[in-house]
Amino acid sequence: MHSDHFSVHAEQFSDVDEQASTLAGWEQEYQQLGSGRFVGALAIVETDEFCFIRESTNTALHERIVPPPEQMVIGICNTQAQGHLLNGRPLTQDQLIVLDGSRPHHIRTTGPIELLGISVPRELFLSQLHEQDEASVRKWLDLSVLQLDAATAGMLRHYFSVAFDLLNTPAGAAARPISPRALASTAISNVALALSLNQGSHELESTLPSRQRRERIVQNAIDYMRAHAGEEIGILDVCRATHVSRRTLQYCFEERLDISPLQYLKALRLNAAHREIKRRGSEDRAQDRHDTIGNLAALCGFNHPSRFASEYKKMFGVLPSETALKTAAQS
Repeated sequence: MHSDHFSVHAEQFSDVDEQASTLAGWEQEYQQLGSGRFVGALAIVETDEFCFIRESTNTALHERIVPPPEQMVIGICNTQAQGHLLNGRPLTQDQLIVLDGSRPHHIRTTGPIELLGISVPRELFLSQLHEQDEASVRKWLDLSVLQLDAATAGMLRHYFSVAFDLLNTPAGAAARPISPRALASTAISNVALALSLNQGSHELESTLPSRQRRERIVQNAIDYMRAHAGEEIGILDVCRATHVSRRTLQYCFEERLDISPLQYLKALRLNAAHREIKRRGSEDRAQDRHDTIGNLAALCGFNHPSRFASEYKKMFGVLPSETALKTAAQS
């Protein structure tokens, strides 16, 4: 029998990497794509079986996410803004998010966004559904989003918001009217109801193989870029490594991430430099005196320190030297 013990953790962040690393058991890496200082927040309510999650970020990001193995994440977007993508598909308020822990998922945000959801054991979730709903979920797992009508999506958004408000009632307060386990069970019931009411189109099934191929192209390209970010590589090198034409690579990146391969490579290098500056700033500062920002820029693929500093400030809102000083002061 499972206990009703749970823990609540809520934190605000000014560092994208810190936010990405907070969820235990998740594999996450966030690349900042938008300009300016990052501001985010993460609230987690954890029980023995379930984990309620509320996350917000303020700028354009590429998030590579792998939930814990054997888990499913069911959620919804709580932001009206358009243009967000999940695994290359539009992510709006009227879609149910379904992330499986067996593979990576890619979220491309275009600006501020809030996501609400619950992580549950896959088999436990599927066992709670009616037979026809289980078949539907298994079919849609590879697509990651299920189109809902506006009323059904609104019901789920309202439920998740209410659940978080109830769970944030101070521990021991007599006012809490329902247990966390009951709230989690109700979440499954509400999602099952949403599936039953789902009037979304199933025409995507026939396009799934080509979508999976485009996803592999983008992932292989990103893997190559990450492995060679400090070298003088260009987009033609990425094309050769992924065995596709420049036009195909461009199309796949624009469809999956709404960004060109060249823009992504530059953002990847800037984020890598940002992480390395923070890493070095937190280590022995006497050793760090031998590593100038210019040397670090070269290691991350930038040949001109002044241009690197300008691009870095445009991306993160501060100069590289300011990041180094702040990290050193905090260490």
